[in-house]
Amino acid sequence: MLTHEKTSTAGLTPADRLPRRVSNISQALRAIDREPLESDAAAHKVVVRPVRSSLELEEVYRLTHDAYVERNYCTPQPDGKLIHYPHLENIPETTVLVALQDGKVMGTVSLTLDGPQGIHADLDFADVARLARSEGRKLGAAWRMATRQTLRGERQVVMALIGEVVSYAFEVFDLDTFLCTFNPRHERIYGRLLGMRTIARNETSEGLENAPAVLMRCDREMVPEKWLKRTLAGQDLSLCASR
Repeated sequence: MLTHEKTSTAGLTPADRLPRRVSNISQALRAIDREPLESDAAAHKVVVRPVRSSLELEEVYRLTHDAYVERNYCTPQPDGKLIHYPHLENIPETTVLVALQDGKVMGTVSLTLDGPQGIHADLDFADVARLARSEGRKLGAAWRMATRQTLRGERQVVMALIGEVVSYAFEVFDLDTFLCTFNPRHERIYGRLLGMRTIARNETSEGLENAPAVLMRCDREMVPEKWLKRTLAGQDLSLCASR
């Protein structure tokens, strides 16, 4: 997490230790929506790949905690970590992706294939999730997108995370559809970027505060071609991604 000066943290609460700004995905998404995709992520050396160690996974939990606290989705936790959907962690169906710049985790997104533990949408949108399953399409869900606030480069981190989760969903795991929940303010942007459509709304989100949600679906046949057939950074598409 970027800081400009060293200060003493003695006697501070977890909330006091948070940086002034952790994430502004909305601003980054608006920038992506306005400008061509091109290859900004490569220019700023953003690498997205699955987590490789328990230490990186712990960093995902801390990053998620800070981003969610900043958005008032949850209260600060004593350990500075947030595991939003514990039943989806450390299972074969879940891949946790991290975006790195200069070796530092700057963002994350998770992808879960539908299986014995289900998907995160089962908690807030159970009826709609069941209906999606009934179509017989190969189903998954993308969730837990979070980024650090930086002086520059957040647009590139968000773009890279979106591109790689689309690649993993449709090229690595051969899904037909994946579901996502977003704050309603992101609804129009994801519709324009990925051809996603809203299929349900909820005033609350499981385990969070002040978090209204829209459930959107991303269908392979509706995704613009520019998001498909991307090359995963340093990955062989024939290999199953590790967590």
